[in-house]
Amino acid sequence: MGWDIGGVNTKAARLNSNAPPDCRSTSLPYELQRQPSLLSDTLRTAAWQIGAERDDCHAVTMTAELSQFFRTKREGVGFVLDALEATFPSERLHVYTVSGRFVSPEAAREDPLGVAASNWAATASWVGRWIPNCILIDVGSTTSDLIPIRQGRIAAWGRTDPERLRTGELVYTGALRTPVEAIARRLRFRDATIALAAEGFALSGDVHLWLGGIRPEEYTCPTPDGRPAIREYAGERLARSVCADRDLLDDADIDQLATGLAFEQTRNLCEALRAIRERCPELDTAVVTGLGEFIAAGAARLVGLKVCPLAEKLHGSSQTAPATAVAYLLRTHLSRSP
Repeated sequence: MGWDIGGVNTKAARLNSNAPPDCRSTSLPYELQRQPSLLSDTLRTAAWQIGAERDDCHAVTMTAELSQFFRTKREGVGFVLDALEATFPSERLHVYTVSGRFVSPEAAREDPLGVAASNWAATASWVGRWIPNCILIDVGSTTSDLIPIRQGRIAAWGRTDPERLRTGELVYTGALRTPVEAIARRLRFRDATIALAAEGFALSGDVHLWLGGIRPEEYTCPTPDGRPAIREYAGERLARSVCADRDLLDDADIDQLATGLAFEQTRNLCEALRAIRERCPELDTAVVTGLGEFIAAGAARLVGLKVCPLAEKLHGSSQTAPATAVAYLLRTHLSRSP
C-alpha cells in the first residue's frame, strides 16, 4: 500500500503484482481541518476501496501537517502517525523521508521535518528510475511541484516547503483550490485592464470547469458560494470576481475572463520552469501528472519541453501518483532487505 495523506485529499494505491496494470488507487476528498476525528475512518475507507488486506505493508507520505488545524508541523506529523497506527499494524508502517529513506513511525516522530511534505520526493525518485533526465511537473488541486531530475537523481535545490517556495520548485497554484485573485491581480477585459476582487469569489476550479479542463465530479472542494460545481454556477462565480453578475456579463465575457486567468496561471508556471531550465539546460523532457496535468503540459510546451504524461506509465490515474510511486519504492526497498 502507498499513501499520500494531505490536508484536503487522502490518496492510496495498492500493488497486486509487479505489473502496473494491477495497481489500484483511490482519492478521497477529506478536509482534515473540518473533521480531524475522521482521519482513521478515511484511511479505512480508502484501504477498503482498493482491496487492502491486514498483512499489507504501508508506505507513507504526507502533507497534512501543514493544515491550519495544527500549530506546528511536528504536531501534524504526530497526529497523522497516531491515526495510521490506530488503523494499521505499526510494524507494517514505513514512512518515507525527503532524503529517500524509509523509517519507522517512531523515527518519524523524532524527525518530523524529515518526513513532512515528502510526496514530491517519492514521485521524483520513482520517475527518475525510468526517465533519468527530465523535469517532473505535478500540478495538483492546490500546488505545483517542479522537480529537475538528472541521471536518475533528484536535482532540486530545495528540500523543505519554505526552501522550495524560494527556489520556485514549489508553486502555490493548482487546478482547483487557488483563488483567482492569487493567479492574477489584474486582467485584460473588454479592451481595458480590470482588477480582480480579493474576496474569494471564484477559484481556479471555476476557471477550468468553465473551459472544460476538469469535470464537475473532479471539483471536489467546497465552492466559494456553496452552489453546485457545474459550469453555470462557475460562470456566475467568475463574473463575481470582477464585481459583476450574469445579467451584466455574457458567455463571451466569461470566456475572456477564464481564458485570461488560465493564461496567467500557465505563465506563472512557465516563469518557474525557465528558472529551472537555466540551471539544467540539458533537460528537454517534462513528465506531467496530477489533476492539472493539462496545465503542466501547456506550460512545458511553451518553454520548449517535450511532454510525457505519467499516466502512460501508471496505466491509470495520475492523480494518485505519489501514493503509487511510494508503494513501488517500498516494494523495491523490501525486496533488497535481508
